[in-house]
Amino acid sequence: MSTLKIVEFRSEGMGFFMKYLRTLSEKKGWGWVFEVHSEFSPELLKGATAVKVEPSLSPQVLSHMKVLPTQVRAVEVVDSLFQEAGSWYPRLLLHESMRSVLVTNARDLDIRAPAFVVGDNEAARVVSAVLVEMGIADIYLIGDVSKLQSQKDILTRSQLGVRFHILPMEDLTLQSVSAGIVVNVVDLSQQKSLLTDLSYFNFMKGTGYALDLNLFPIHNLLLEEAERAELRVLHPVLIAEVLTSLWLERLKITEVSKQEIHESWKQFLQENPS
Repeated sequence: MSTLKIVEFRSEGMGFFMKYLRTLSEKKGWGWVFEVHSEFSPELLKGATAVKVEPSLSPQVLSHMKVLPTQVRAVEVVDSLFQEAGSWYPRLLLHESMRSVLVTNARDLDIRAPAFVVGDNEAARVVSAVLVEMGIADIYLIGDVSKLQSQKDILTRSQLGVRFHILPMEDLTLQSVSAGIVVNVVDLSQQKSLLTDLSYFNFMKGTGYALDLNLFPIHNLLLEEAERAELRVLHPVLIAEVLTSLWLERLKITEVSKQEIHESWKQFLQENPS
C-alpha cells in the first residue's frame, strides 16, 4: 500500500477522529502521514489523499469549491474532501453517518413528533437537516438566540415546509411538547446549568430517543440521565464507527471489518478517556 497523506483543517490542534485514524494506522502498520493546519489554503492540499475539515471552517473551504453536492449546499457545511475525477469534491459524512445510525437503531422514531436540537453551530444545522430527511417537520433549535437566527435562516432556505423554532436555553424547562428525539451537539461539561435543564426531559415523549454527538467525556452525563428517565439512548460512538467505515471506503481500505472498527474505537476511548 502506498503511503496516504491525510490533512486536517482545524482551528485548534488535531481532532479526535484524526487521532483515532492515526492510532488505527499505527496499529495496522499503514504508515499514513497526518498534517493539521489552522486555516484552509488550496496550496496545502498538494500531495494529500483526503482532507478532514472542521465544520466552522466551511466558509473558507467552500469558497474554493466549484461543485457542491446537495447535502453540502443545503446546510453550507463541509466536513471532508475527497478526490473524484482529478478534482477535490466536498462531502458531509456526518450527515450520512447520523442518518445511517437513525435508520438502523431508531426504526420506530416518531417522525410526527417534534425534535429538539441543542446547539447553535454548524453541526446543529447538519443534525437538523438529517432529522428533516427522516421526515420530522417541527424542529426546536436550542441555544444562543443571537446565533440561532442565522442558523435558522440557512435551514429555512433549503428545508421547505419545515417549521424551525428558536428556543432560548433558559426556556427549556417550560416546554411540554413531547418531542420524539433530542440531539445534543454542545459540550455540556462547560454548561452545567444547561445540562441540568436538559436532564429534566419534560419536553420528551416517554418512548423518545436521546443522542449526543460528543465522544468525550466517555461518562456522558446527559445520556446517563436519559437512561434514568427511561428514554432510549444512542451513543456517539455509533456515529464514529459509521464515519470510520465511510472514510475507509473512500480511501479504498477493505481489510478492516465493522467488528474490528467497533473494537478499535472501544480501545481508543479506553486509552483516551478525556
